[in-house]
Amino acid sequence: MKNPIVAGLLNFFLPGAGYIYTGGKKRKFGFIILLSFVLLYSTAFLTTDVTPIVNQNSTAQQSSDINLYDQIGSIAAFLMLFGFAYDGYQEALKKK
Repeated sequence: MKNPIVAGLLNFFLPGAGYIYTGGKKRKFGFIILLSFVLLYSTAFLTTDVTPIVNQNSTAQQSSDINLYDQIGSIAAFLMLFGFAYDGYQEALKKK
């Protein structure tokens, strides 16, 4: 018996790990998702420059557009993590 809460939390914090935990048909998908997220996050954190580049020709409008896109991307990523968590939870319920 697989615990649905554990599967949901695993999928929220490490997308794909909940599928691996529950096994079944989505196990291969879980490995692909987990590997993709590990590569994505490691690449993003290793290539991020902590010092912002200030362009002398930039305007306040361009800066606010960039911040808007960052916020939309963050919200979309957070919603995607909730989707993975819910799906992992549902997969574990099927195993009960």
